[in-house]
Amino acid sequence: MINRYAFLLLALLSAGTAHAQTSLTFTALGSLPDGGRYGMAYLQDQSTLYMVGGGSPLFAFNATVYRYDISAGTWTTGPTGTGLTPQRFGSAALGTSASGSRLVYVFNGATASGGPVPGLQTLDVSTGNSGPGFANPMPASTAGVATINGLIYAIGGQLTNTTYTDALRRYSPATDTWTTLAPLPEAKSTVGVAVNGKIYAIGGYNGVVNSARVDAYDPATNTWQALGTLPTTVSSQAVAVQGEWIWMVGDFNVQNYLAAYNTRTGQLRTFTSNLPPRRNAAAAFVNGQLYVWGGNTASSNASTLADMWVANVSAVLTARTQTGDAPNLRAYPNPSANGLTSLELPTGTRTVEVFDALGRVVLSAMPAAGATSLPLDLRAQPVGLYVVRVHTADGRGVSCRVVRE
Repeated sequence: MINRYAFLLLALLSAGTAHAQTSLTFTALGSLPDGGRYGMAYLQDQSTLYMVGGGSPLFAFNATVYRYDISAGTWTTGPTGTGLTPQRFGSAALGTSASGSRLVYVFNGATASGGPVPGLQTLDVSTGNSGPGFANPMPASTAGVATINGLIYAIGGQLTNTTYTDALRRYSPATDTWTTLAPLPEAKSTVGVAVNGKIYAIGGYNGVVNSARVDAYDPATNTWQALGTLPTTVSSQAVAVQGEWIWMVGDFNVQNYLAAYNTRTGQLRTFTSNLPPRRNAAAAFVNGQLYVWGGNTASSNASTLADMWVANVSAVLTARTQTGDAPNLRAYPNPSANGLTSLELPTGTRTVEVFDALGRVVLSAMPAAGATSLPLDLRAQPVGLYVVRVHTADGRGVSCRVVRE
């Protein structure tokens, strides 16, 4: 029931945003080197963007590293003679080794032989030289990657041409150790994003169908929480983080897909834009700007894209989520194991309504004037996702998601 109807909750959370900005205008930047890239590993380090490996018009697998200086607006070749295995659909993350070196860790790339790169390969950020290699006992291409508190997380991925994994593994660069954690709710290739101390896995592909799931992992409890499903499946998207929002750019099927997911409220905002359609691209958010580059439009190398674009998104999302006078609504505990939770109400709350996954009002209340909290009893309701919507005396509305376990 949750997976079937949770898109209705996203629609409810989007209510009241009809007047919000729904279109973005991107500006073209200079072309990518070497005819472009798709399926490259990518990351950002302060004012520098990296792309590693990926497919190109001439070769399906590459080992070249490129760095983009945001202030100069130029791409340069990264470390030469790195010894990287030619690869695509890999992962890259920053970390500090036991020796104190700041390294780019490159791993989980797919190779021409069909299997993933067997180990961890590194690039030294400060010297521009190749770094030491480390073991990767369970490599999986097209895996998600996220970094929290200096630890690198590998999420799902493809073990062979036909086998996908639900494994979540954590690598400590400081100790060169791997730890297996609670598995993903489903085996698939996916993207991983770290926001406010949690890891989000959004969409993906399991070899048969694409996924619309949104799940969050809490390192403090080693548990996954199902956050519902998107209105449509999504895979092969590029991702970037802006505060509590996750930008998603492109999709394997709907290549002009452009959306932002709010990790606090579950709200999904979709946008139209002048960005050419793509999948398997790269994205980054830096200083209020959303950068998108590369990707492809078909399975052939000839469809590789060599363009780079930027859009000013500094006021697109923050105006609704970070203004000091915006109403704020929270529930605790959430999820609730017994159906009892408490709402922290915004100032001037007039009405409270609770909707189920079918959009039906299952509870309503009018808190006393000046109330700052309200007990919420969902014990009579079935397990699932609910949306709590509050209206204030000055006509504003705010929503939050509550999970009844």
